[in-house]
Amino acid sequence: MSKADKSAAAGASVPAASRARTEFARLISYIVFGLGSVYLSVRASALPTSRWEPLGAGSFPQLVFAVLAGLCLIAAVRAVIDIRKAGQLDGLATALSGWIKARRISFALFGCLVVYLSVMPLAGFSLATFVFLMIAQLLIAGLSKKTVVQSLIAAVIFSVGLNMLFAEVFNVFLPRGVLFAG
Repeated sequence: MSKADKSAAAGASVPAASRARTEFARLISYIVFGLGSVYLSVRASALPTSRWEPLGAGSFPQLVFAVLAGLCLIAAVRAVIDIRKAGQLDGLATALSGWIKARRISFALFGCLVVYLSVMPLAGFSLATFVFLMIAQLLIAGLSKKTVVQSLIAAVIFSVGLNMLFAEVFNVFLPRGVLFAG
């Protein structure tokens, strides 16, 4: 095999690998959007019915989300077929782990946001926001004496300060949480 043939073969595999990574990213997005649509469709079915609407208030959103979930399923199957056609399933795990490792802080922040939103009804706005902001700022800025002090100041201002601003100026009371409802 000549040098030009080896170069052409290597060049042909690069677009296939790139295409496989792109399709894998699409597959993940189809799965996420599909699961979200299924969840929202189930939630829409729980909307109260009306005397004047025979189908109920949730029938149209339920239909839209169910169709969206079906389309995501079809797109996900097509993405799997395209990945298999590209023949790049072997290197995909390595590429995916590298991609996740490069974006680990983003995933950690998203996880913190999910925990923050689920804990807020229990802990209340001030406490949940304080903890969330401390963790998020330290994840982004790194851990040093200076960043801990800056994060502490910012977290106090934005958690307690925003709560006081909304309560005193706007007369809007942010969630107190079950822990502090007494």
